[in-house]
Amino acid sequence: MREIIKKLEERIDLDNQIMTDAVNQIMSGEVEDPMIEDFLIKLNAKGITENEISSAAQVMRSKSLSIDLGNGAHVDTCGTGGTGLNIFNCSTAASFVAAAGGAQITKHGNKAVSSKSGSADLLMIAGANINHDRNHLKEILNEVGFIFLFAPLHHQAMKFVMPARQRIGKKTIFNLLGPHTNPCNAKRQILGVYDKGLLKTFGNVSNLLKMHHVLVVHGNDGLDEISITDKTFVTELKDGNLNQFEIQPEDFGMSRANITALKAETPEESLELINAAFEGKESPVQDMISLNAGASLYLSSASSSIKDGVNLAKELLNNGKAKQTFSSYIEMTNSL
Repeated sequence: MREIIKKLEERIDLDNQIMTDAVNQIMSGEVEDPMIEDFLIKLNAKGITENEISSAAQVMRSKSLSIDLGNGAHVDTCGTGGTGLNIFNCSTAASFVAAAGGAQITKHGNKAVSSKSGSADLLMIAGANINHDRNHLKEILNEVGFIFLFAPLHHQAMKFVMPARQRIGKKTIFNLLGPHTNPCNAKRQILGVYDKGLLKTFGNVSNLLKMHHVLVVHGNDGLDEISITDKTFVTELKDGNLNQFEIQPEDFGMSRANITALKAETPEESLELINAAFEGKESPVQDMISLNAGASLYLSSASSSIKDGVNLAKELLNNGKAKQTFSSYIEMTNSL
């Protein structure tokens, strides 16, 4: 490991084998905390490459407690977080809408880190059991169309990294890995990023990881979601090809909103906003959910375009099907 750190000090990019060896040692508990900290700091200072991210993600995948769900046609809605803008749990809400429309969603997530309400926090406040037996996940997915993959239950090797990450107190490569390490090996994903500069990077990393269809998104307002307040930059990976474009609320017949309408200081506030949208109340929150659910429906092939997916999402929010899917998930997770 000392030789690897020396390469980083010399600003030498690590090839796949060296990066794989380094992260494997770290996530196997073979490296002392001070050296892990040194490795992460020096890697940040050098600049993290796409190959380094994909190599580390492959190690993290191999260390996870994985679940076989077949060919990976299900969709993950896990993004980077890290925006600090504290809006409601959009991607979680959108996941239930997409599931109501026929998509299979395997959402990978955690408790709040950079926001006031993480996906796990929201689901627990809503009454769901996110710590249920992993053996029941497939059953829940088949019945409801949605499962939540609580990261600490699936990535137990992360315990070797946490002390060093906490001491550093800044983003490291491990902040970039979560969205690329779905325990069910999802091959389709809407992946929000906190930095516009990560759009193409994450598109290329997704390609290196042999993903089938991915939308990497970043709002011009700083959100790691498709935004209702401004235009959204998109990098689409489909069948090995990358395409970059922009979308805006007006493309879907929606008016732009102020970001304050999306704010949630607690999981309870987030749930209140989501429940109102699921009850059919028209609002910027409902529009935002529709935009992101529409993207997931498109990724799942339940709709032929994002626009068609957004129209379907609106129907599902207003006819009660999204609400029923949410309720069914909560009920089923407590009955198994």
